[in-house]
Amino acid sequence: MKRSLARCVVVALLLVLAGTNPIAPRTAAAALPVSFKWAAPIHITFTEHFVSGREPEVDLRPTIVKRGLAIRDQGNRGTCTVFATTFLLEYERAGITGVHGAADALSEEYLNWAGNKATGEDADGGFFTKFIAGYHTWGIAKSASMPYRTTYNPAHPATPSASTIAASKALFPVRYPFTILKVWDDQVGMTSAELQHALATLRSGRPVATGIWWLTNFATVTVDGVPLLKDYPRSANNTANPPMFDGHSIDLVGFRESSAFPGGGYFIFRNSFGPSFGNHGYGFVSFQYLRTYSNDAIAISPPPWR
Repeated sequence: MKRSLARCVVVALLLVLAGTNPIAPRTAAAALPVSFKWAAPIHITFTEHFVSGREPEVDLRPTIVKRGLAIRDQGNRGTCTVFATTFLLEYERAGITGVHGAADALSEEYLNWAGNKATGEDADGGFFTKFIAGYHTWGIAKSASMPYRTTYNPAHPATPSASTIAASKALFPVRYPFTILKVWDDQVGMTSAELQHALATLRSGRPVATGIWWLTNFATVTVDGVPLLKDYPRSANNTANPPMFDGHSIDLVGFRESSAFPGGGYFIFRNSFGPSFGNHGYGFVSFQYLRTYSNDAIAISPPPWR
């Protein structure tokens, strides 16, 4: 998930690209907002029935299927950000190398360890920047080398062998650079410019990972055949029983721009609640939702890489 009680140490130099500003380290006080809690997995099925002319402009799901990148389930752990980041790495690697399928799935467990190793934490999950730092330092293993566990014990965390670490580093002789599309702020959603950057990234064929506020009681509202996540104005959350909370992390894998939808369009998102969530693991969220409730967003930078 998106927070940890320990200080989130950001290795800013790893994130600096042409035109990308360093990310300031977050203090312990900023690491865990009072409103934060982990999103519990939801297993509920719903699907889209697009009205003619409202179909997605970009939809990476066929490519994801072709690359053999199966939907996985984080279970009752706070690792949605680990899963969202791992998917970006899997998707990019499959596109570059042509490898795909279960045998080449990457390890969320290893990336969780790498993030803790890079930042000195002993937490389950954390910020995107934590796992970017972990990946750049330690690489990432194949899932078969370090399978995902159903539970996390900070006193006895899963730890890779020396040979697994060496193989993980060798798997990525060139570490993929990341772009920060939105710097973390859980009180302000995406600006118009940040949303347009996300759309441009998807048009280029690259998914976007984002941390968002989630629904206390999960619900969708169907607009032109698309079951969008229900959202509320921020003022509604200033109550004893807020309808939304921070938070959860997802991957954006498609969109449609249209004034028929709140905020001018909707995104298709990939979740980490297994294939029994939404449409075979995917859901839909309006631009309006992310304009209000996206905390941060990242993507792997476009090549050529320097």
